[in-house]
Amino acid sequence: MSGAYFAAGPCAFCGLVFTFNPERVPSIPSNAWEIAEIAESSGEPPAKGTMLPVCGDCMQKVNRLREQHNMPPLPILPGAYDPAEGFPP
Repeated sequence: MSGAYFAAGPCAFCGLVFTFNPERVPSIPSNAWEIAEIAESSGEPPAKGTMLPVCGDCMQKVNRLREQHNMPPLPILPGAYDPAEGFPP
């Protein structure tokens, strides 16, 4: 027996609800902004929050900004926005 599954949820940046492969989609910790602020002040960062997915359009925007600042683009795994084959782990 074969199957496929996907997840749906809002993008961490734009709020658009989209479907994605929950094991491959780019994501950020829900408290990423807090982590960044504390890291800049040389404090002890908190534990990672819940991971929030990022849609393909926002990932393209993020990578364009990174390239404008001479930073390498963040990888987007193949199949990140497609249904996953099989059954959820």
